[in-house]
Amino acid sequence: MESSRTKQAVVAAASFTALSVVTMAALQAQPRDGTQVAAVFAPWTGGEHAFARVAQAGGLVVRRGIIDAIVVVQSDDPALIDRLYAAGAWAVIDPATLGGCLAGQADPSR
Repeated sequence: MESSRTKQAVVAAASFTALSVVTMAALQAQPRDGTQVAAVFAPWTGGEHAFARVAQAGGLVVRRGIIDAIVVVQSDDPALIDRLYAAGAWAVIDPATLGGCLAGQADPSR
């Protein structure tokens, strides 16, 4: 019986810890200002398709992310985030999230 309670306590503690980490990561990933954000599209989205979705949302590409499906976007329009979601972004986050590991190469067209 004691072993069962110990296991339950360990599972509860691990679950609480995981939930706390996920919550803190989500809070840290929120865009600090709406002028520059990282739009995260489905992992299978190619670079050209991601750029087209950004253009559809009215954003300007600043640079690619670490993979083609991540694009750092700029706009002064506060509605950009909603339009990126409408264009198919899975997430719109602060581009400095995770120590800037979302950063990629600058857009050569700029």
